[in-house]
Amino acid sequence: MKHLYMIAALCFACAGSKAQITLTQNDFAGAGDDIVVSHADVNTPVDITTTGANQTWDYSSLVPASQDTSSFLSIGSTGGTYSLYYANVGFNSNRSNIAVSGGDIPNIPNLPITLSDPYSFYYKSSSDYRQQGLGITISGLQTPIAYSSKDILYTFPVDYNNADSCNAAWDISIPNLGYYGFTQKRVNHVDGWGTLITPYGTFSALRIRTVLAAHDSLYADTLGFGYGMDRAVVTEYKWFGQNQLIPLLQITTMDMTGLEVVTDIAYRDSVRNNVGIAQLSANTSVQIMPNPATDYINVEINSSKSQELNLTVTDALGAVVYQDNFTMNAGHYIKQIPARQWAAGIYSLTLSSQEGKVVKKIVIR
Repeated sequence: MKHLYMIAALCFACAGSKAQITLTQNDFAGAGDDIVVSHADVNTPVDITTTGANQTWDYSSLVPASQDTSSFLSIGSTGGTYSLYYANVGFNSNRSNIAVSGGDIPNIPNLPITLSDPYSFYYKSSSDYRQQGLGITISGLQTPIAYSSKDILYTFPVDYNNADSCNAAWDISIPNLGYYGFTQKRVNHVDGWGTLITPYGTFSALRIRTVLAAHDSLYADTLGFGYGMDRAVVTEYKWFGQNQLIPLLQITTMDMTGLEVVTDIAYRDSVRNNVGIAQLSANTSVQIMPNPATDYINVEINSSKSQELNLTVTDALGAVVYQDNFTMNAGHYIKQIPARQWAAGIYSLTLSSQEGKVVKKIVIR
């Protein structure tokens, strides 16, 4: 009889290790959390199609090409203007309790002002995790930009087969210069549960597939016209575990002329002695516009410090089609690269410094 009880206990234990988990606000990062993230080479073969119930996802062979740190800040640490505008008080419709340094800066041509030091502001509660707004320093002045429609990243609790969506929007008007507007539709689906294995460990996990379709609108007073442009659709495959704060693994893809191209492979990790901390990705944000492109591409760089940079573009076979070395000062910089002589296809753009690198995919039509 004792043996039967032991066998039953082992069976229950095995069943428990495969049980579905539920995620709440306690499983997501908050102010004060600093988490090491490794990035694998984007050309590493990865499976993004396997999903469903009771899966085993084995990514243990991932090799870190670089590492950085995801830092979640208090609102008070971002400066006086943001501290007041995004103050965590009940009557404030923009109340936030988390800030993250970095993010996109509007690409408005021929600006006689500087745009720098972007922040993103979030509010985490028992019901959801949402982005409330942005912050951009315009010619030395902190400028808060609230979302007119909030971007709800996650609705709690998160369970297998949950599905939700939201429409987010914000805009900024710069007198006598221009108007920039951003809209985005987010669609989430918790499409799998099971066991995830990465170099960091083995975890019970839920997989969330997020599809992001965004649109930019620009009217430039200096040019006297406006236009709108759809961004390439981005899909995020994210595996979350309980008490892990960020995705244990996130594979990001971009739709490039009908092809789903991997643009980032990031996973929670410990510090690896043989991998350099890629400060470039922490201090510098890079955006490619337009993408897909035909005649030219604009490489928009926002950096919190001055640095020597090397920019290289290679084709699918690894041949270098463009290379340049240059120095940029802290702030906002746009480099235009002619591409009309390149054959249609997928290219890799690498921006590197002595401290690390950022790799982006480009599609030429």
